[in-house]
Amino acid sequence: MSNFFGRIKNFFERQTENFRVLLATMVLNTSIKTMTTSRARGASYLQLYLRSLGANPQQLGYLNSLTHIANTLFAIPIGWFSDRFSLKKVALAGFILSVIAPTAFALSTTWAQAMPAMMINGITVAGMITNVFFITSVREHSDRATAMSMKSTLTSLVGLLIPSLSAIIVLNFGGISVEGIRPLFIISTFVSLLILIYTTLKLKEVAFLQKDTGQKKRSLFQDYKEIASIPEFQKWTSTKCLRLFFSRSLMPFYSLFYVEIKGADVTTIAAMGTVATLGALIFLVPFGRLADKHGRKKIIYLTRPFNYLSILVTILAPSPEWLILAAFFGALQTVSQLMEITLEHELLPEEQRGRVAGFNSFLWGLAGIPGPILIGYLWQRVNPAYLLILPILADLPFLAILPTIPDISMGESELYERRES
Repeated sequence: MSNFFGRIKNFFERQTENFRVLLATMVLNTSIKTMTTSRARGASYLQLYLRSLGANPQQLGYLNSLTHIANTLFAIPIGWFSDRFSLKKVALAGFILSVIAPTAFALSTTWAQAMPAMMINGITVAGMITNVFFITSVREHSDRATAMSMKSTLTSLVGLLIPSLSAIIVLNFGGISVEGIRPLFIISTFVSLLILIYTTLKLKEVAFLQKDTGQKKRSLFQDYKEIASIPEFQKWTSTKCLRLFFSRSLMPFYSLFYVEIKGADVTTIAAMGTVATLGALIFLVPFGRLADKHGRKKIIYLTRPFNYLSILVTILAPSPEWLILAAFFGALQTVSQLMEITLEHELLPEEQRGRVAGFNSFLWGLAGIPGPILIGYLWQRVNPAYLLILPILADLPFLAILPTIPDISMGESELYERRES
């Protein structure tokens, strides 16, 4: 046991101050967001709040398409700005949005009034840049998967009580209704404001943006053309866009499936969130260490079947209690996602990672604009269970090209070597 804590101590001692600041703030920020959006797949009080404000499935599709429109508009310039000028300013902008969005939701009295809040909430590229900032703050390649796993593990520890706390608040203020859910957004606003103040005072700009490299400054379009021409990046992005078109388009409708089709109540949703968090807590650090030793891609292949099993159990669940088991299996999806994030950020050197995040966010947002509208239209016209199968089918091309993607933790650095030559 002493050796275990000694290794953790050594890990923290060799990291930067930014790493420690970002670790604390991202853990708290993610945890507070789970008050309205559970770690269990799509178990979202936000979507139930919009439903209670009067949005039908098709209008829910329109609202969620707005989030993708907003993200698409801002993704490219934000990604370029973070690489050329300031990761710190983009990260702080993300924390500012984390204050504004829940405030706007709390003030909404109709689903139409929630449109601006949905657009603000949809600028996810700022959060992606914060992830870039966090990974960049880790000194060694061999520590990155462990660092991402540690962040999610700490989030899980803090978040173990969040689903139950959310359920208690919702039940005491009126159940699954506007007045029952609104206090969650008020609490999120207050905590997010504290996070913003702390990060403004503590964060420092990253080293490569503090230096004058002497390189000629190019335009936004020239910079993006450079990364878009890389074959590995093309394969990664195109196949991931296909998968995310379906998985993100369906995400707003899982809550409707749980509550309106499978009969889940507030207690079930709380249990799903707790079990998903507990599963992540159990698996993240061990699989993170395995990924650093044996490669990110192997862990992705190992954990992916549990994601599919989670979806199938959700579809076939004969009673709401089975959704809790599905949430546990889905916890391994978190492991797989973290390995993907780590692998993706290591596709290119640190001075280009903001652009990668921005470019990906732009394409995923573009693909996601028609998706929620289409799913909202189909939701009332076909069996929703058929729609939940689509993310599994769309994931297969990504898994097929994954062996061709370099993993620098395993010495697969051909991409870097070609760039240097």
